Amino acid sequence: MTVALDTVQISSKVARIQRHVVLRSNSVLITIYGDAIAPRQQSVWLGSLIKLVSLFGLSARLLRTSAARLTADQWFNAERVGRRSFYGLSDVGLQRVRHADRRIYEFNLPQWDGQWTLVLLDASMKSSVRQHLKRELLWESFGQLAPGIFTHPHVDHNSLREILLATNSEHLVAVLSAKGIEQYSRGPLQAVMHETFKLSSVETAWKQFIKRFEAVSQEIAELSPAEAFFVRTLLIHEYRRVLLRDPNLPEALLPPDWPGVRARRLCEATYRELLAPSEQFLQTHVETMDGALTKTPRAITQRLSKA
Repeated sequence: MTVALDTVQISSKVARIQRHVVLRSNSVLITIYGDAIAPRQQSVWLGSLIKLVSLFGLSARLLRTSAARLTADQWFNAERVGRRSFYGLSDVGLQRVRHADRRIYEFNLPQWDGQWTLVLLDASMKSSVRQHLKRELLWESFGQLAPGIFTHPHVDHNSLREILLATNSEHLVAVLSAKGIEQYSRGPLQAVMHETFKLSSVETAWKQFIKRFEAVSQEIAELSPAEAFFVRTLLIHEYRRVLLRDPNLPEALLPPDWPGVRARRLCEATYRELLAPSEQFLQTHVETMDGALTKTPRAITQRLSKA
């Protein structure tokens, strides 16, 4: 049985971390589903979603509009049981979330082998297919070197193949591997990568992330379960927002003292401490088509076992 959220409060001290964060209900929903619902593969009652997003100052009207848009955009499947509506991730939505998860919760980066993956789009590709593919590649943190040419230093080729299949472009794309030649200067490559991936703005965003969450990370023991969910959701929301713009370039191509390293460690440590109380909150307050939200699945706990 679920418990009403009407009496749940977020203290003004904790609510400060939301200051100057632009929250759109579509994005908040994707964060909540990607972080907490997708590993369970359950469909959540619309009423529970309305109450959850109200903690972030988002209205029921906005939530309903976002749920409808995400359903139209193939993120969600909507089902009615009597007078109640339930929303679960579609196959397309689940695939998108899993692609992002492979980066968000991989707190230890693999060593770079010096290889770059280049994706070249056939000039004859239809505009609609091109736009769809471009959106998916940018979501996967590829950088666009030039029209029709995308690159990335750490590619999950399973994810890339799934993207090509899902966009019906596997026969219109060439995938190549490239490696720098040591006797030539890396300077031009550093400059190109800096511009391609807009590293200046990414660096600023990482510093803002650290400033926003460093203080609250020291006070997690004082948070209520509702506040733990609030902070956990904002933590992953903001981390994902920056991470999906960050190509995880090799250290040799990054500016000195790159703040992304510190931000990654902060996120992992904070998420670890928030997990138990935030899960307690969700299991108490969320109702699904199957009844209560299931207990924390291994798909969530194993995110931290990698670290």
